Amino acid sequence: MKLSPASLGFTIFLGALAAMPPLSIDMALPALVPIAHALGASASLVGLTLSLFMAGFAIGPLIYGPAADRFGRRPVLLAGLVLFTLAG
Repeated sequence: MKLSPASLGFTIFLGALAAMPPLSIDMALPALVPIAHALGASASLVGLTLSLFMAGFAIGPLIYGPAADRFGRRPVLLAGLVLFTLAG
């Protein structure tokens, strides 16, 4: 399936991609205290997961940018989405 950059589907797809990081953070924040209790860890230690998440999103473009130049955007985007889904 090929989306034209001028299509509504492409705009919705880009919006969904842009919404993933804030949605991930908003879903994780209420769960931090239960995760800390379940793992027997301190709240500050569990809070480091958000730091790791942010670091991943900061470092990701440094890896995926050159990979997209070499292999094309679609395979790299699909691989990133699969990795995001598995990690979630």
